[in-house]
Amino acid sequence: MENDFLMDLGSIAVTTRLKRVSDALLHDGKRMYRELGMDIEPNWFVVFKLLQKRGPATVTEIAEALGFSHPSVITIANKMQKAGYIDEERGKDDSRKRVLSLSDKAIKKMPEFETVWQAGTAGFKKMLADTDVLAALDILEKRLEIKGFRSRTLEELKKHEDVKIVEFSEEYAEAFARLNYEWINKHFGIEEHDREQLDDPHGSVLDNGGRILFALIDGKAVGTVALIKIDDHAVELAKMGVDPEYRGYNLGSKLIEECISHARGDGYKKIVLESNRKLFAAINLYRKFGFVETPLDPDSLYTRANIRMELAITQANL
Repeated sequence: MENDFLMDLGSIAVTTRLKRVSDALLHDGKRMYRELGMDIEPNWFVVFKLLQKRGPATVTEIAEALGFSHPSVITIANKMQKAGYIDEERGKDDSRKRVLSLSDKAIKKMPEFETVWQAGTAGFKKMLADTDVLAALDILEKRLEIKGFRSRTLEELKKHEDVKIVEFSEEYAEAFARLNYEWINKHFGIEEHDREQLDDPHGSVLDNGGRILFALIDGKAVGTVALIKIDDHAVELAKMGVDPEYRGYNLGSKLIEECISHARGDGYKKIVLESNRKLFAAINLYRKFGFVETPLDPDSLYTRANIRMELAITQANL
């Protein structure tokens, strides 16, 4: 699917994409049943099968067995009863309880429905022959049962709030090299100028008036970036790397914000950077902060650099 905004959003849109898939399947199912002359709806299937296999059940029992909300089951049951597929009795011990069972009409129609459902199962399996979606759903449901989306989100939100940006110290020197070596190796290949900077941060960055910043979470360096002095008016943003396990924490944004703040405070007029066009997310992030594309530097020390960008430092940058 080209130019799909939800796909571009990545993990943050997973629940919306699941709903979109669900809606598409339900819509297609309703259309199919109409074409086949069947007066049922796609989400009735599980209630049909449950009552067929387990016999009469209360609304509460059905809700617990399916993991549906009580109101959802009531809505489905009412529609099925109106269509003549469910019979209802009141509980012997509690007249408020609705005990539901398949009607004679449902039992008579079940062989016809089963044929359609079997065909649907076969079609679904063929559609997903090269992937195991059911296994992924099993994992998702089990992990949500252990700890729900709300709890996980609040935990991660606390980590977002606990991000600290600090300047270089020897205890983080290893992280500066490691984070960048891992990132560069993943996307490109290590070049000689990379080794010069990563293996000697003092000689290549700090001793020349530059800065190296780190993003810390729980005291662990999980992101880094360097500001390398070019001259009294310009500084280069370089060597930005983030631990893959901490993607999605907006660490890149936080590091760039600090870089702009430091560059302004140090009196620089512009920040420049070199990158590669295949790093779409990074390029878009730079543009978000106001970086604009400028002509390539013919004397660039990186063979992978095919885009150069620049940000004029103003009071409006942040």
